[in-house]
Order: sequence, then structure tokens, then C-alpha cells
Amino acid sequence: MEILEEEVEIADNQISFDFLKNDDTEKQIEKKLEWKKEDTLVIIMRADKNVSSNFDLCGKKMIDWVALACSGCETKILDEVKEDDLLSIVQANMSEHPYVCVLFSDTPLLKRTTFLEIMDYFVSHDLRFLRLKRGYVFKHEFLQNARMLLPSQEENFGDEDFDVIDDAKKLSYAFKVLNQRILDYHKEQGVVFFGENTIFVDADVEIESGTIIYPNNVIKGESYIGKDVILESGNYIFDTIVCDEAFVCQSYLEKSKIGSGSIVGPFKKLINQEI
Repeated sequence: MEILEEEVEIADNQISFDFLKNDDTEKQIEKKLEWKKEDTLVIIMRADKNVSSNFDLCGKKMIDWVALACSGCETKILDEVKEDDLLSIVQANMSEHPYVCVLFSDTPLLKRTTFLEIMDYFVSHDLRFLRLKRGYVFKHEFLQNARMLLPSQEENFGDEDFDVIDDAKKLSYAFKVLNQRILDYHKEQGVVFFGENTIFVDADVEIESGTIIYPNNVIKGESYIGKDVILESGNYIFDTIVCDEAFVCQSYLEKSKIGSGSIVGPFKKLINQEI
């Protein structure tokens, strides 16, 4: 077996963070309001009773997607409680942060831009309490003295960000939405997809520009696909490095490394191999 000497640098969680965030939006908010991520404590209530809570959605659990939307803020994970008990639980876990945002693990479609929009709205309107479709935002001073959560009109942000994913049908829908967001991100980076409704890519996969991916490809785990690679139809790729200008057709690749310009397949099965 030939040992490959070339080195490939893979950024940890590159896609998971990059495609969820909008640096320009965040900079505008911070410049306008001097709002900093350090100002907000995010409490994520774990909806353990949710039948879908432990399912994999494009390489991540639902709670991971929620946490990524508010990445950069201090985060606490708590078990979900009844609404009558929520205020006291939040008060027991609050800190000195000026703002506390309460989210729920069954809303994996929450985008980072939506989270920033919520904080922008809350701070710019100098609110003390904000009820979301699924969640809350509190000001520190309000939490210190509040005795109950009074009924209030909820504010809607985003078309689908706070959809509760709690059954098989909704889980399938969430998977479709998240996968499409991932593909859209890669298309913006110069990746070409043909038949993208049959292509599935996990959040932690990195794909370089110039690569062409044909129908019926599944790329999972922390795989890396280099520049100008051609993935013909029918591949399953898991935790594998495919270097620049390689060609892969109808093959199963797991924890392997494919060298630059290599041709793999059809009908090749590689596990823990380098070629």
C-alpha cells in the first residue's frame, strides 16, 4: 500500500459554524447597539420526552443545532420543566449577564441570523421580557424581581425557526430543510450539485470549490472533499479525505484517504485504507 505524503488541513466544524452565521449582520448589531455575545446567557431546555430528540439530523442532534445558532454565548443545558416552574428554574440558573435567552432543544431550524435579530429587537426596544413562539428573552433586572410570567403577546421571528420538531413527519421535514441549507452554503463556495434532491451532506463535511457532485451521493461525518473532485453517482463517503482532482464512482469509502488525481470505482469498498 502506498503511503500518501500530502497533508490536508481540515477545519474543525467549519460548515457547522460558517453556514449558520452572518458576520456582516453580527458586526452591524454590535456596532449599532454595542451588543456583545458575552452579554447573553442562553439556557437551552432539553425536550427529552420528544420522540425525535436523539435522532441524527445531518450529523448533529437537535440540541446541537440550537446551540450552534447561539454559539459564542455562554450556554447552559437544563431539563425541560412545566411553564409554571420555568421562571424559578431560570432565576436559579441566571448569572450576572444583562440578558437571558431561553430556547428549547426541539427547534433545530433556528438560524443564527434569527437569534441575532431577536437580540437586536430586544435590546433596541429596551424590553424587559419577550415571549417567543418557542422560548423567551429576559432582562437581568426583570428576572431578579419577577414572581410570575404574565401573559403577553408573542413575537414571531423567521418563517420556520421555531417550528417544534416532535414527530416523524416533522423530523423528515427538518432534515430536508437543514440539508438544503448545507447544500446552499456549498453552492455559494463554488461546489456544483446535479440532482441535489438526492444528495445528502452532513454539517461537518468540508468541500472545496470546483468539485462536481452527481446524484445519489451521501457524504457523512467529518469528511473532506478537495478541489476539482468529481463524485459520480452512487457513493457513500464517511469520515474520509478525498484529495484534489480525484474521481470516485459508485463506491463505499469509510475512514480512508484518496490521493490527488486517484480514480476509485466503480463498486469499490475501502475501509481504513489509503490509495
